[in-house]
Amino acid sequence: MKKIFVLMIGILLSIEFSGCINQAGEGNQRKKELLTIGIGEDPYGFFPWIDSYDTNTIGINFNIFDPLVEFDNSFKLFPKLAKSWNNPDNCTWRFFLRDDVAFQNGYNFTANDVKYSIDLIKDNQSSVLRDLITEIKEVHVLDNYTVDIETYQPFPILLNKLVNIPILSQKYQQETTEKWPIGTGAYKLEEYVPKDHITLERFDGYSIGHPVIKKVILKIIQNPEERKNALINGTIDIMEQIPPTYADEVSHSTGITVKKISNPSVYYLGFDCRENNSSGFPGTKNPLSDVRVRKAMYYAIDVDLIIKKFFNTSAEPASQFLSPLIFGYNPKIKRLPFDLNLSRQLLKDAGYENGFNLTLDCPEEWPLQINISREIAKQLSQILSVKVNLLPTEKFYPKLYMRNCSIFLSGWIPATGDGGEIFDYLLRSENDPLGIGSYNFGYYSNQTVDQITQEIAHTMDQKTRLQLMQEGFKVAMDDVAWIPLYISVCNVGMADYIVWNPRSDLMTLVEEITVK
Repeated sequence: MKKIFVLMIGILLSIEFSGCINQAGEGNQRKKELLTIGIGEDPYGFFPWIDSYDTNTIGINFNIFDPLVEFDNSFKLFPKLAKSWNNPDNCTWRFFLRDDVAFQNGYNFTANDVKYSIDLIKDNQSSVLRDLITEIKEVHVLDNYTVDIETYQPFPILLNKLVNIPILSQKYQQETTEKWPIGTGAYKLEEYVPKDHITLERFDGYSIGHPVIKKVILKIIQNPEERKNALINGTIDIMEQIPPTYADEVSHSTGITVKKISNPSVYYLGFDCRENNSSGFPGTKNPLSDVRVRKAMYYAIDVDLIIKKFFNTSAEPASQFLSPLIFGYNPKIKRLPFDLNLSRQLLKDAGYENGFNLTLDCPEEWPLQINISREIAKQLSQILSVKVNLLPTEKFYPKLYMRNCSIFLSGWIPATGDGGEIFDYLLRSENDPLGIGSYNFGYYSNQTVDQITQEIAHTMDQKTRLQLMQEGFKVAMDDVAWIPLYISVCNVGMADYIVWNPRSDLMTLVEEITVK
């Protein structure tokens, strides 16, 4: 109607058209002034005083800080504080740094800050980031904007590890007595009220990009239904990780766009693989130590039904330990089909035709995990006798970490973007003080997998590493080291005037957000 009206009254064209531009421009400017994002919990501190290596904490912090290198949405590496790098030898990484960067308090960024930041984490036994850089032997400052990082052995994924290492100001950290973060990032911390909100303000001295949003409030709303309602009524502009139960309601709400993001988190059913001395079968042979039993359980789980009941379109079946987004994924590995006849035959071949009793431990504070655990127990009860054992979180995790769960649900997101960490932490049979094998809760052990783990850790040629990883994952999947269940698909809701492609690593970097 407006177009016809303008055509009929041509004399008003310039007046009305210019008026629309002014109003739209003013509205656009207002949207740029303040953005509100709903989040579910407080961060566990700010660098370098963080107590957790979780996505929320890391994501918030990297609005304030920059690393040397960063991932894009597809886990490809790009320069950040480093302009470029090379390898003078297999144990040395030389970084050429930006010379136009300042910290948010005006201090200049130099190579000394890189050395200080890495040494600070490396020398702190309790740092949650320390495991990322244990392979670093020493950092050498060559000049103000050139630094060498020397590793003990060839370390092909150093860049991937450095993605989550923030660069701090040596001068500021040595002179400060308060835990207030100062970085080189696109946004600086203006205010933090625990349990309520975090306010970030654009750092106008930021030289690495041109952020559009002037100020952002990270509103802490623990209840997901309250966050959902806040998005629908316009109290917040963005809601991260909408639970599947709310996805349809939000997507049908006026003025809201929902984007689905394939996240590399793979959820799986783990086993206690010990033949003897297992906690679930004391004094007798553990049936789960037989690969035929583990494979029988794999065939007995209908993952499509689980996804349909609990996720709608917010998950995809997993065929292996990685999602296709992560380096090391083997496209030749296919998921075993749901087949109760094959399952029963395998149990019979293993000598367990009449089944056996099994306990599936689960934390009682997570409703979704409880429902999935009960569904898995129901499905497995067609071949075995399975009960779900609900435990308070403070009892479940110690039991899991002590490796005393017969079967359990868990998940893993490869934060380095590289499948090597699955070998290091979940598949390797060692339990090393530096973290090697630390999440192998089921005592899985295979000499071939261990050998491949050692090789990929120090092979610099990426083509060779990929072939080795794919071979190792095939061996572990044939072994049914665990049963892959599903890959998370996250729903992110946003007001329809926002222009943003959420990241697969689930970090919300405000500098990547703009408005129409």
